[in-house]
Amino acid sequence: MKFMFTFITSPLEQFEVYTVLNLFTNLQLYAFLAVAILSFWWYAAVTRGTFLATNVWSAATTLLQEQLMILVGRNIGGAGQFYYPFLVVLFLFLLVLNLVGMIPYTFTVTSHIIVTLALSFTFFFGTNLRAVLDMKWGFFGLFLPSGAPVAIMPFLIVVEVISYFARVASLAIRLFANMMAGHSLLKILIGFVYSIFFFDTVGLILGWVPFLLVFVITFLEAGVALVQAYVFTILLCIYIKDLYVAH
Repeated sequence: MKFMFTFITSPLEQFEVYTVLNLFTNLQLYAFLAVAILSFWWYAAVTRGTFLATNVWSAATTLLQEQLMILVGRNIGGAGQFYYPFLVVLFLFLLVLNLVGMIPYTFTVTSHIIVTLALSFTFFFGTNLRAVLDMKWGFFGLFLPSGAPVAIMPFLIVVEVISYFARVASLAIRLFANMMAGHSLLKILIGFVYSIFFFDTVGLILGWVPFLLVFVITFLEAGVALVQAYVFTILLCIYIKDLYVAH
């Protein structure tokens, strides 16, 4: 077993999956932590904000719900009402996972391709299954562009199928790559600043310049965490819209 909060020396060591207390992995631990944070958030918003958003929790939750409802309505339309609760939970779950990974000596669940790929495939499979149940055989018309010449239909169907299922990989890789790259960059810069501070007296004085730069980049990385959760959600909205508009 590896101790949970060991000092990280390599930029890639922060992505290592290990066992905690011989019970579960750090990946599972932080996934459960994200669920606990979301549960507490909604509990605080519902139980304390009973009169027109009387506290910060309920006000933030109400505002978030309104913005996500607008997002879903613009990108999916009427069909979005069914998917709205699911997309809200998805966005908040990804956001919490990304932001928790910003805390020093924690673990970023979304920095692993197997996690993002599993999320992408599960959501993609679920939305397509719902579309098949709604449209039956008409769903497969998505892979045959209307008005296409008969001679090139087999080629078009193959291309459409490949490009359609490539969406699963694009969703997963986009989230994984951005989170891993950003966290690796931060770790490298922090190590650089640490080396400057303890190099000599001059480094101790001048080291505050790169330290402030790292401080600013940390806030930018937090913005990336928010944007990536938003991009994952909005792309899924667009893919859901394609299922219904194409018919």
